[in-house]
Amino acid sequence: MEDTVIDEIDLDLIAALQIAPRASFDVLARVLDSSARTVARRYTRLVDEGAMRVICEIEWSLLAEGLPATVWIGTDPGRAPEVARTLAARADTPFVSLASGAADVFCMLHGPTRADTTRALTTELPAVPGIRTLRTEWMLRRLTSTSAWRLPRLTSDQIAALAGQNTVHRAPQPRDTPLTGLERDAVAALRHDARMPFSALARTLDITESRARRTVAALLESGLLRPRVEIDPRDIGYAVEVVLSIGCRPGAVQRLAASLADHPATRFLALTAAASVFTYGGVFRDEEHLADFLTGGFEGSEEVTSLECSLQIEVLKRYWTARP
Repeated sequence: MEDTVIDEIDLDLIAALQIAPRASFDVLARVLDSSARTVARRYTRLVDEGAMRVICEIEWSLLAEGLPATVWIGTDPGRAPEVARTLAARADTPFVSLASGAADVFCMLHGPTRADTTRALTTELPAVPGIRTLRTEWMLRRLTSTSAWRLPRLTSDQIAALAGQNTVHRAPQPRDTPLTGLERDAVAALRHDARMPFSALARTLDITESRARRTVAALLESGLLRPRVEIDPRDIGYAVEVVLSIGCRPGAVQRLAASLADHPATRFLALTAAASVFTYGGVFRDEEHLADFLTGGFEGSEEVTSLECSLQIEVLKRYWTARP
């Protein structure tokens, strides 16, 4: 995607799609004071050139049994790229990066079953050539995700105009029954193209368009399916991406979680079964911006008792998809 130039108008479109990923081109055009043809042309160019995707983020419980683990990997000198490529080729790694600081390679691992994840961590990954050390931290609860991250570009009136367009951002609602076959087919169809028209989805699933609308509306309302924009932060002005392990006193967990989840740099936050308490993913304009954050640039920073930073040098795989 290195040949794609993303200009200010593209950034406004991306910001609008972050709020309303399934909004029609007509709606987006009205909000952005443009024409539907121009918006459609720009959207198509960004997607066709691999600069952007609009995907569906799926609740962990629908993807696999149990929760994912983060893995901080030390490699033999010079072998980090080889190890990262090997991990990116695995079907159970949603995220893989070359890193510096706490690890040479960082990844998330989520096997189909708990036993699969355990076997991968205890047997398969240690056998990968070039891996020297592994540190695993199991996630307990996702507190916020990339679907809630926003480019700070739109006015309050524009944001209000986009509110309620096809997407509900909320915590997943518990349900006593598994997904129906139709719901699973809908999830599979929308996973890589969250903007698939209801008419196309109906044809794919061999159902009526009204039933397709009802099925998707229920999945969005439940929070089990969350449409979002997938784009490399570096391509939209955020040169520095980090993963942090953050520790705090037990009594401060809820307050610090709320503060970090609301911070504009936060793209991912999870409660972790480790001494660090939180796994945090964030993006920053530059090193100075990150330095401000690490030296008390967020509310509740005085509650932090430990902090370990891993710069993401190159992301090889993001949300289950290898980077081109």
